[in-house]
Amino acid sequence: MPSKILELFSRKATLAYARARTVEGMIGESLFPQHTVNELTFEYWKDLNLLPVMASVQAFGAEAEQASREGVERVEGAIPTIKRKIPLTGRALVALRREGAGDEEMVANTLYNDLDNMVDAVLTRIEYMRMEALSTGKLTLAENGVLMTVDYGVPTKHKKTLSANDGKWTDPEAPVVQHIQEWMSQIRRDTGVTPTRALTSDYIVQNLIKNQEIRQLIYGDLGGTRAITVPQLNTLFAQMGLPAILTYDALVRKQGRDGKYETVRYFPEDMFVLLPPDRLGQTLIGPTEDAMLDADVETHEMAGIYAAVYKETMDPPVIFTKAAASAIPTFPMADTVFLAKVVDKPSY
Repeated sequence: MPSKILELFSRKATLAYARARTVEGMIGESLFPQHTVNELTFEYWKDLNLLPVMASVQAFGAEAEQASREGVERVEGAIPTIKRKIPLTGRALVALRREGAGDEEMVANTLYNDLDNMVDAVLTRIEYMRMEALSTGKLTLAENGVLMTVDYGVPTKHKKTLSANDGKWTDPEAPVVQHIQEWMSQIRRDTGVTPTRALTSDYIVQNLIKNQEIRQLIYGDLGGTRAITVPQLNTLFAQMGLPAILTYDALVRKQGRDGKYETVRYFPEDMFVLLPPDRLGQTLIGPTEDAMLDADVETHEMAGIYAAVYKETMDPPVIFTKAAASAIPTFPMADTVFLAKVVDKPSY
């Protein structure tokens, strides 16, 4: 029976299955869409000023004025590998040996569930990397012997941590609109790009709808106790030329070396990030060592999510389900975001 199961989960089948799978609600996929590459390193050049430079008027027949090469910044590094596997155990392992009626279907369903979980584990780690890059302007990896930091070059003047004197947004009298307008103006002056979106948390939105100035702008002097919805908030912001607000409160678990689980957020609860209208970069997906050493994977299939169900010769033999990817976000539009820490993290 093991051979029959492994035939069902051929490498071609598991690769197609894994690469078609998505995790619902991951915002990072639209901000940093996937792009497969046949490399294990990445390198790109980030312009330090996105504003165009005008050409000069010249007499007919005169030589064109030569443009100077402006400052650019190179961002480079290795594409890290993400992987996770799980052995077939418990009832499914008994059924694998028993070969009774319905046993093959039960084992197959267990392996499909394991495949979903392992692929999701890789995809959610990639999403966590995207959100770390977006919310901090950096990516820092320090796990399982991997030590790596990528600085995407978000300008210092595009970062702000509000103090009590500035007016943290938990204060109903905080000058929220003024803050957002100032940050938008800073980005426009520096890049010529106008932010059209803002990514934040529900906790911050709940503080926004308690803000006295916003309540007055929506309801006037008589609106002190009336409910405000997010669509109303976005309608007001649209009328004022402010960015549309999107919240991201999805959670994911990570497992420590001691086996214990911890629930974490993809996007920090205390951040308000202004975004340009277009995508911010790409998520590079390269080949994994698993794919390159797998005789069942063809050369043109090496880049992308890798997934396999295989028997490992041990004592006793065991069937593993595994997923892996070499992945990292790039962030060439890092100059056009504004990262604002507007509240203290709530303690629950």
